[in-house]
Amino acid sequence: MSFIQSTAYKQLKAVFKGTLVLPTCSNYQESLKRWSILAERPAGVVAFVQDEGDVSAAIKFATEAKLEIAIKGKSLQPRRKAKRG
Repeated sequence: MSFIQSTAYKQLKAVFKGTLVLPTCSNYQESLKRWSILAERPAGVVAFVQDEGDVSAAIKFATEAKLEIAIKGKSLQPRRKAKRG
């Protein structure tokens, strides 16, 4: 049985507010994009969380399904304007 058919995945889908992207989804390759191609890795599921409840549910699911966890945060660096002269 694949993890997609598992009780843990069904429970995750039931409570997850964000987006879950599987290898069979059309946007899967795009969901793997990172700042460096060397940082990209295949994933069993990509979870775009909405809140801390989603984070908790995703970690619980990954733990129960014995999946490795990789975290990518959003860049929070402010854009700076170059000063001239």
